[in-house]
Amino acid sequence: MTVSLLPEPELQFANTGHHVDIRFGIRNHGPLALSDRLAPTEIRVGLIGTPETIQGVKDWLEHCRTGLPARLSKKPNLFPAFPGFSKDSCFACDIVITDRLERAINPRQFNDLIKNKPRDEAARQAVDWFIAECQFLQDKAPVDVFVCAPPAEFMEFLDARLIEKAPDEEEAEPEDAEGDEDAPSGVDFHDLLKARGLALRKPIQMARPATYDENAKPTMRGGEKRRVQDPATRAWNFHTAIYYKAGGIPWRLVRDASSDCFIGVSFYRSLDAKSMQTSVAQVFNERGEGVILRGGDAEPISKDPKEDRQPHLSEDNMRSLIKDVLEAYRSEHKHAPPRVVIHKTSSFNKAERDGCHAALDELQIDGRDLVVVSRSFTRLFRVGQYPPLRGTYAELDSKHHLIYTKGSTEFYKVYPGLYVPRPLEFYCEDTQTPGRKLAGEILALTKMNWNNTQFDNSFPITIHAARQVGSILKYLQRDSGIQRSYAYYM
Repeated sequence: MTVSLLPEPELQFANTGHHVDIRFGIRNHGPLALSDRLAPTEIRVGLIGTPETIQGVKDWLEHCRTGLPARLSKKPNLFPAFPGFSKDSCFACDIVITDRLERAINPRQFNDLIKNKPRDEAARQAVDWFIAECQFLQDKAPVDVFVCAPPAEFMEFLDARLIEKAPDEEEAEPEDAEGDEDAPSGVDFHDLLKARGLALRKPIQMARPATYDENAKPTMRGGEKRRVQDPATRAWNFHTAIYYKAGGIPWRLVRDASSDCFIGVSFYRSLDAKSMQTSVAQVFNERGEGVILRGGDAEPISKDPKEDRQPHLSEDNMRSLIKDVLEAYRSEHKHAPPRVVIHKTSSFNKAERDGCHAALDELQIDGRDLVVVSRSFTRLFRVGQYPPLRGTYAELDSKHHLIYTKGSTEFYKVYPGLYVPRPLEFYCEDTQTPGRKLAGEILALTKMNWNNTQFDNSFPITIHAARQVGSILKYLQRDSGIQRSYAYYM
C-alpha cells in the first residue's frame, strides 16, 4: 500500500481568478459568469408562503443585501463574512421582489392540515398549494426563480410525525442519507415539491424557516436534526444557489480545453417500493453544467444472499443510457468528449461493461474509465488526535484505492465535521487512467455542489447529484416528463 497527499484542487472564477475556496474565490474575483457575459444582473424572485413567511424572507434578504459579519471564530477561513448581494457587491446582481411577484397562502389552511390531516396527506396538499401559486405567478409575471417558504409550525408538524431511523454514530452524516432506501419513510415535502416543480418553467428554491428566522427550530434530515449554520454561511449558500438557478455559473473546475465528460449512475426505488430500481445519470463537464436523464429499469435483484444483490442494468439498457447521455452532451457542446468517466454506486457486471463499451465504440470515443465509488470501511490514522487530511490518497492495489474527501483541511486549519470521517473507496473496474489522477478528479468534483459553498463535500457531484435526482424522480410516474437542468433538483 502506498499513501500520498493530493493537493487541494483549485477552482476558476471571473477573470481567470483561481482559488481553492469557493467563498474566497467569489469574494476576490467574482462569479465565473461575469467573465462569460452571461451573468444575471437581477434575479426576479417569485415568493410564495404565508404573509408571515413572505415578510420574513423579504426582511432577511434585505438584511443580507449589504453583507453579514463573519462568525466569531479562531478559524476565519471556515466562517468568512458574507459580502452582500447587490449590483455593488462581488455578485454584481440584485434580487428583485415586488408585490406582483408575491403569492400568499392563508395560514389557516396550514393550521387545518395540522389539526385534521395525516402527515403525508398534509404534505401532498401543501405541495399542491405551492405549485398552484407558482403556476399562477409564471402566467402573470416574469420570474427567474420561485422561492417557497412554508411556515415553521407546518414544518415542525411534518418533522414530528416522520417515521425516523436512528442514526448510526459516525455513519449518520446527512449527505450519506441521500438516496438511501433505508432512509426515514414518509413523504419528503422538499422532494415532492421539487418533483412537482419540474412542470414549471423555472426552478424552485425552498426557504426553510431556520434559513431566515434565527428563532426557528431546525428541521429534520435523515432521522436527525439539521445543524443550524451561522448567518453568514446561510447567506452564502442561499444566494449562491439562487444565482445558479437564475442562470449564473458561480465557478468551475480548472481544467484544460478538452472538456472530459463525467457521468454518475445510481439507482432508486419507486415510491411504492414494488417496481424495480431505476437508473439515473448526471453528466458534468468542467463547468459543472449537467444534463439529467432517466435510464431504463434495473434487472431483478437476486434473493439468494450468495449471489450478487446489487442493482444492475441490462446490456441494452446501459448502452442506451450512455448513448443518450452523450448525445445530450453533443447537442449541448456541438462535439463529443475526448474522454468519458463513469462513476457508479454499485459494481459493474459483464452486461453493464459491455453496454458501456458498445455505446462508446459506436460514438468513437476512445478515452474511457469505468469506476465504482462507495463508502469504505477501511480507515487510515494519523499520529495524534486529528483525522487524516482531506486529499489523503491510498493505493491498496492496482484496482482498489482510497481517497479522503472529508478530513482535516489545510485551508480551514481544522476538521470541520462532527463525525469520524470515512474515506471513499473507488474500484477501477475498467480504466485507462492512473488511480492517482482518478482520485484527484473525484476530489475536485466534490467541490461542484452549488448548494454548499463549504467545499469539502463527501461525494463527487456525479454521485451526489444522481442520488439527489433519484430521491425526487421517485415521486413521478415512469412516463412523466422531466427537466434536464440540475438547477431544478438541487
